[in-house]
Amino acid sequence: LDEALKVFDEMRNRGLRPDTVTFGTLIDGYCLNLRLKDAFKLKEDMVRVYGVRPNAHVYASLIKGLCGLGELSLAFRLKEEMVRNEVRADSAIYSTLINALFKAGRKEEAFRVLEKMSGNGCKPDTVTYNVIINEFCKERDFEVAYRFLDEMVERGCKPDVISYNVLLGGLCKEGKWSEASDLFEDMPRRGCAPDIVSYRIIFDGLCDGMLFKEAAFVLDEMFFKGYAPYHTSIGKIVQGLCKAGNKDLLSKVLESLVNGVSIDADTQRM
Repeated sequence: LDEALKVFDEMRNRGLRPDTVTFGTLIDGYCLNLRLKDAFKLKEDMVRVYGVRPNAHVYASLIKGLCGLGELSLAFRLKEEMVRNEVRADSAIYSTLINALFKAGRKEEAFRVLEKMSGNGCKPDTVTYNVIINEFCKERDFEVAYRFLDEMVERGCKPDVISYNVLLGGLCKEGKWSEASDLFEDMPRRGCAPDIVSYRIIFDGLCDGMLFKEAAFVLDEMFFKGYAPYHTSIGKIVQGLCKAGNKDLLSKVLESLVNGVSIDADTQRM
């Protein structure tokens, strides 16, 4: 950010006129560094000194910064300013507001914003749906979470790997390992390949559920794809197989571990 500000000063010294991209980048930098006061000062200067009107990107950065600090009232006040200035809010802004309301426990208001979003001709995107799915997973209401996942597809909004990872994580956390495994296996058929996070979630979940045979199969797949599990997860499967006395599977797992990743000291002593 400091280097960017130096370039900004140099631009002004050379008589170069900054545009919305310049201001948007700097304001975003201020917000990411929690310097909201400086961000709003620059927003005022861009209008008053340079005659450059804030665009949706500038407002999005400021609203995200305010929401991150829990300043929801100011965030919505800024959203109203956008309307007055005829700047159309995009899905990123709505998603930020919805997420902040969920975090604040203001669920009904979050859904009112979602309705207003659609009413204003702004379609919920993948990020919006992921925010909603995550909320229902935290509430352990997986039926509704799946409903929104299906709604995404129906509305032509393709779920991404984050959509599935949120669900996988929620299911495993609640001990629904069978459902999590079904979803994991169904991901490729749904047009979404599991990533390293997906594999780590399901492997860790299966180990927690003491489903070591299934976990060993996932481990083989991980190594085949060049993915490595968390060392804590390795400890779980080795400890579990030792306690269960499953020497054959333990031998295969240890062989995979030797060929795939190093075993930490605690695991080696099992």
